[in-house]
Amino acid sequence: MSKFSEQVHISISSFSQNVIYYDLQLSQKMAEHHYFSFMWQYTAKAVIEPADQAAALSKHIGAEVIFTFKVNGIQLMSKGIINGVESVDRHGSPAGILVSGISHTVVIDDMKKSRIFLEKNLQDIALEIFSEESSGEFYQREAILPTFTKPFKYKPQYNETSFEFLKRLATRYGQWFYFDGMRMQFGQTKTSKVKLINGSSLHHFKIQANLVSHKTSFGGYDPNNAANIKNASEKSTSGSQDRFAKSVGFNQGSIARQGLSNGAYTNNAQNKDEIDEMVKLQTAGRDANSIFYSGTSYLPIGVGQVFTIQNKTVEHELVAIEITHHSEVNGNYSCEFKAIPADVAAPHYTDVTTFATAESQSALVKDNNDPEGMGRIKVDFYWPGWGNTSEWMRVVQPYAGADKGLYFRPEIGEEVRIAFESNNVDCPYVSGTYYNGQAKPEFFDSDNMIKGWKLRFGQLFKFIEKVGIWLSDPSGNEIHLDEEGKNMTLTTTETLTLNCKNLIINASENITTTAGMNIFETATFNKTTKIGGVLGTNIGGDRILYVAGDSHKQIDGEYNSEVKKDRNVVSESKIITQSQSGHEFHSEKEIKNNSSEKTRQN
Repeated sequence: MSKFSEQVHISISSFSQNVIYYDLQLSQKMAEHHYFSFMWQYTAKAVIEPADQAAALSKHIGAEVIFTFKVNGIQLMSKGIINGVESVDRHGSPAGILVSGISHTVVIDDMKKSRIFLEKNLQDIALEIFSEESSGEFYQREAILPTFTKPFKYKPQYNETSFEFLKRLATRYGQWFYFDGMRMQFGQTKTSKVKLINGSSLHHFKIQANLVSHKTSFGGYDPNNAANIKNASEKSTSGSQDRFAKSVGFNQGSIARQGLSNGAYTNNAQNKDEIDEMVKLQTAGRDANSIFYSGTSYLPIGVGQVFTIQNKTVEHELVAIEITHHSEVNGNYSCEFKAIPADVAAPHYTDVTTFATAESQSALVKDNNDPEGMGRIKVDFYWPGWGNTSEWMRVVQPYAGADKGLYFRPEIGEEVRIAFESNNVDCPYVSGTYYNGQAKPEFFDSDNMIKGWKLRFGQLFKFIEKVGIWLSDPSGNEIHLDEEGKNMTLTTTETLTLNCKNLIINASENITTTAGMNIFETATFNKTTKIGGVLGTNIGGDRILYVAGDSHKQIDGEYNSEVKKDRNVVSESKIITQSQSGHEFHSEKEIKNNSSEKTRQN
């Protein structure tokens, strides 16, 4: 074993001398920040002046600390930032500083943010976020290799720090996410040469088996195909081959009964491939919770490292998920670890049902020309910063369906209300539209009597309760239902055309027809006019009557005809006049009967 004085070394960026310490503890956990603390005897003076103590406190807060653990040729390094210093007094005099700090992951946990990533996969998103950290030592591109590589059409970070966001993505998509002490890791574990032998470099070795149900059943909805999607599994199909993990999987029947038909609803999947992936990851994540190994190691182990434990003739290949490094006195080293089988298909913290919760909010319509013709829109959220344009989202309609519906699509530049299915920020939809201080309704009245809608180019449908209804367009066409006067007016500036099979007009009183120019009537067959009283016809010009067949008149009373000029009767055949009482011709002058042949009167 290495000498105690060589096993642990601490350097502080604000302090150039050797760091004398005791009670060092450094806690590391996957998908979490790392935390450290130690007592620092920063001066060799027997008596520390209060002024010197105060100066030390202000000087070292925010400094970088690097821990180096080295035992039997195995070296592990970890760094952090001092975020707490506390003076320690003994017997009324300063005796040193209690130093505490956090890993560099804090730099991406500094502020909650809201933004949208479009057409990017996990690697793209992680690299973009990590690149925002000014320190080039914070990550290396080759360490950001997620196994889930499909691009997301729409992936929002909502009121989350970047650390919280990446942790959520790692949890949802079953990715290893951790700080290895020096740099960020996303997607992969790290190999190491560490081999612990129980009873030698390993003590207090424990194996903890957990019989947990792997059963998973999800159902959801695919809006693009208007189809129910579902999948289920009794247990993981890619479980660990660790002997204890296999035993837990084999004994599933002890705690889980058969039957997968009644599952849980989820909107974390929008198609069949996604729900299949959810089932696969969720069962794998539960399998990763089947068996835990723990113990105390005298060789340094880093979180996320794959190492081997030899327990007599049995070897276990494990990945460290939690580590607490200890150095009680200056130089000595040990660590407590918690590990799971290295061949698990997903991390133990995997939870495919996780999502960021979002509340309904306003947004501005960015685009409404849906390439799929589904009536969807894109919006710009009122979030600070860049990257606030959404993917296409559906619009709630009062009535909708194939070849039917009440269809209104919000206009570009207008304010809409965005809601989220099950409050899931990944599932936004438009639930309504708003008026605002810059876009007020023209229908407002103090008595709330006016209702209606008006389209952007002026088409209007307006209701005034107890007054009437108007349907109009900017050209002057209008239908007016006058409730007060009990009238209805149909107005058009050009031609009114009625097309129908039968047209029946009933008027309990009068019908008035006025034409500025001509009236044309055409009947292919018969026209019948029935008048109960008097038929009065006033013609300002000539009257022309053409009858292709016979003309018949039947008058029950007298037939009087007054002509102020000549009256001519012409027939190409006979003219027969017959009366039962008498037949009189009166003329103030002469009467002539002329015939080219014979004239006969009886």
